[in-house]
Amino acid sequence: MTHHARLNLIMFATIAGLAVFLYFRPQSPDIHKYSISTSAIEAVQSLRIIVRQQQEIALKQSDNHWYLVKPVQARADEKKIAEILEILTVSSNQRLPLTDLGRFGLDQPNVQLYVDDEYFGFGGFAPTTNQQYVATGDQVYLISPRYVLALPSSAGDLISPQLLESNEIPVKFELNHLTVEFQNENWCITMQHSGDALDEDTIKHWIQLWRTVHARALILEHAFGPDFVESGFIRISLQDGKEINLRILQNEFSVLLLRVNDGFGYQFPVDAGQQLLDPHRIKTNQILPAN
Repeated sequence: MTHHARLNLIMFATIAGLAVFLYFRPQSPDIHKYSISTSAIEAVQSLRIIVRQQQEIALKQSDNHWYLVKPVQARADEKKIAEILEILTVSSNQRLPLTDLGRFGLDQPNVQLYVDDEYFGFGGFAPTTNQQYVATGDQVYLISPRYVLALPSSAGDLISPQLLESNEIPVKFELNHLTVEFQNENWCITMQHSGDALDEDTIKHWIQLWRTVHARALILEHAFGPDFVESGFIRISLQDGKEINLRILQNEFSVLLLRVNDGFGYQFPVDAGQQLLDPHRIKTNQILPAN
């Protein structure tokens, strides 16, 4: 028998032995999965999140869009809401009766979530699996900790970072030193002081930047640092007749645009913020990323 023939025979015997082992090996019993909720994501109309037993964040759905209603009123980040609602799809390998809450860290849960009227309390972690105890209904389940990570630590984490939503169509910008207005199918600019003329492409790029830019961070008004100095005001007139009023605050590292009466601000790096405040900083062949 040749060397190659012996190798082929060994390979055949190995494969045949493996096939016999897989066919006759004892079958492990099916692991039962417990669904922790029977609610449908599409039917949810409200969310309430209580962080560290004190800060409450409330959201409502309207016209298929999510909005914060407490502690501020703002458009919500739809992607983050979808991540929160994934809790309704979770299954667990372990289900325990809702007793001895202290044992599971559920006597004073760090985070509580209400999906409509359904309650989820997030407790401690199992030492062997590093899964998290979650109370809902009259049971305790062990699930992955990634679901609690989807919950916000503050309301600012859930505000949409987009400065202007798709239905907020600007027709006029009024800043300290210039006015840009859509007239007769064209954007017209009026500057208070003489300066370099702006070409049509630059203005279009500037308008597009306003319509697509996303803030690096959302900050509630009470959390503004003392180093922010107010430097101006912006009024944006929309196609539907509404207005958006923004206060401009700046420090060494960032520009903050505060929506008046809304109680939160959009924070941008200095370069990106200055492009929003002055179209002269826009170059038609070099635009800073929107986010």
